[in-house]
Amino acid sequence: MKRQKKQRSVLLVFLLVLPAVFAFSMRPSGKYNLDFFTTHNQFYLCDSAFTGTTGDTTFWNSDAQNARLGTTEDIIGIKIASYGHVRAELNVLNLADTEKDFSKYDHVVEGSVKLSSGIMEILNFPDTKIILKAIVTPARYRVRIYSYAVKNVNPDEDEGTDHYKITLWPAEGKERTVLKAYKAD
Repeated sequence: MKRQKKQRSVLLVFLLVLPAVFAFSMRPSGKYNLDFFTTHNQFYLCDSAFTGTTGDTTFWNSDAQNARLGTTEDIIGIKIASYGHVRAELNVLNLADTEKDFSKYDHVVEGSVKLSSGIMEILNFPDTKIILKAIVTPARYRVRIYSYAVKNVNPDEDEGTDHYKITLWPAEGKERTVLKAYKAD
């Protein structure tokens, strides 16, 4: 009887510890739907302990404006078409985004962000309200932003038809790269 209790105890401990071991060894992934308000046609994806600044002239310089992506080491700024309403889908991937057909998107850009704390945040602007907080494996991430339905948006209006798909995955590389440039008519 004592032996059976001991075996049950060992089995119970094993069953309780095993999921934690697997969770630790696997990178978190997930899909998040975002629907929130911001201002000034921008919002941010960053590390929860970010030290970068978005207020200097290099963050939103003309290259960043044209690319629709401002970058520092641990915070990126995403430029949107409408003044305030953000509708987006965020996908944290374990492997690189393999989508190559950009025909249905108006603009596609990639950048990089270091999420060293293991907590990624989405912030609105200018009050940096936390819209989303998600656990990620501490690493450098490649971030790709797909913009669509931006053509007929009035940038001074809160509401627009614009939507965004954001993917990020662990990867090195710091350069901002425009994969498809939006050309306003």
